[in-house]
Amino acid sequence: MAFVQASLFDPAIPLEARQDALKRTLSDPGIPANPTTTSFWLKQPHPKLAKTQSSTLPSQSEIVIIGSGITGASIARTLLEEPRGQEKGSSSPKIVILEARDTCSGATGRNGGHILETVEEFTDFEAKYGLEAAKKITRFRLAHLPEILKVADEYGLTEESQTRKVQFLSAYFDEEKWQESVRCIRRFKECMPKEAAEWKIFEREDIPEEFGLSTARGVIAGPAGALWPYRFVTGVLARLHQEFPGELCIETNTPVTAIHNDHNQSTPDLPYSVVTARGTIRTRHVIHCTNAHVGHLVPGLRGRVYPIRGQMSAQNAGVKFINQGTEHSWLFNYERGFDYLTQLPSGGQADAAKMMFGGGFAQGQTGGVADIGLSTDSELSFYADIHLSGALSSIFGRENWGAVSGPSVEQMWTGNMGFSADGNPWVGKLPPSATQRDQSKESHGAEWVACAFSGEGMVQAWLCGKALALMVINHDQHSSGAGDLSWFPEQLLVTEDRLHNSVLPGSVDEQSSGV
Repeated sequence: MAFVQASLFDPAIPLEARQDALKRTLSDPGIPANPTTTSFWLKQPHPKLAKTQSSTLPSQSEIVIIGSGITGASIARTLLEEPRGQEKGSSSPKIVILEARDTCSGATGRNGGHILETVEEFTDFEAKYGLEAAKKITRFRLAHLPEILKVADEYGLTEESQTRKVQFLSAYFDEEKWQESVRCIRRFKECMPKEAAEWKIFEREDIPEEFGLSTARGVIAGPAGALWPYRFVTGVLARLHQEFPGELCIETNTPVTAIHNDHNQSTPDLPYSVVTARGTIRTRHVIHCTNAHVGHLVPGLRGRVYPIRGQMSAQNAGVKFINQGTEHSWLFNYERGFDYLTQLPSGGQADAAKMMFGGGFAQGQTGGVADIGLSTDSELSFYADIHLSGALSSIFGRENWGAVSGPSVEQMWTGNMGFSADGNPWVGKLPPSATQRDQSKESHGAEWVACAFSGEGMVQAWLCGKALALMVINHDQHSSGAGDLSWFPEQLLVTEDRLHNSVLPGSVDEQSSGV
């Protein structure tokens, strides 16, 4: 996603537009607001969880998770199911999940449903961190596909959430970018032959006819996954709610307006006050899973994590297009920017074979710069709308697409992604320099964060959530070995050095050495 940030310093884009965007990235992103554009994924709200609220907000909880997307669900699952985390004895819920709007109505309920790791950043990781770190980061990202498939199967969600393994087809239409990609994949295959066994490189003359990508310069193919993200997350949360009654409480339409750390109070085990319009919760741990909005409650992350508005659509395929929903997913790489596509499986349901098509960032206003720093999902990008509405017939070729029966675009919506200034998620315990709240050395609790997946949450968020939950358990047991974290890349951890170095500059005329 480096091209997104690079556009801030692209002299071909008007200086004023870039400076305005940079100013937005350094500002308070606020709380998720209404109204919103309507996501196709949320068209059938979960009957029990969508708007769930207790009649009275709990006054105490061991842990408060802010955000009910895939990261929050993963954290809750690990905290509740890990034997080390199942310490009972309190009349209060162990975990309260607070959501500003309806359950899973943020980025997870608005994304592309794509579990996609192309490994085309492998050489970048190697150059920046060294070969062994590049391997570890890549293994971490690749581990998400089997993990999500396993969880869907374990919870009986495979069919309902349409969670499936597919082969991704990353098609290139630009010679320079194609050559760069081939170089990276060959290096990946050289360094990680076991993990790279399913990756294939198709030059133009070798592209199989059934791919329908005859206009592409070349295609990279490999393992990926697709799913209905909202159904997966709400399915996980519903199962946890059922298995751990009294220990998990989900409070929707309850935005957090403030957090206080009180040192002189009668409950030292619950040092934090989480303030909402419905009341205040005393808690030991606060976990921020607010992604694009994290800078609102964690001001020290502004400019380190920033919002970007993305756009998605649900479309109907042309009558000549052969359904590939259980076989393929796609990435389309242009001279500037890219799009991504999954297709719902065929079947008797009304939503069968829908094309879930997103992207168009580079085709947006001022090359996408107008979407940088935007933390609202209430409006569409006009130029992205134009691009997404007409691209598919050209990509696959009109002879392979044909006319569309009914409306070509059934739904178009936006969502907010949390991007990281250094390209990596931020995971771990937050120091006072990030929260700008004092933290007593005698405090029994802490504030934590898992966010900034830079548009690649489906191959980063779930295991970031698991890792953070293990960190919380280790913290409470005063042991770094209670939950093994040797598999987690250290480059994703929150550190003081990273807070100092990995931040956007104050002006587009500056260049920060840490970014």
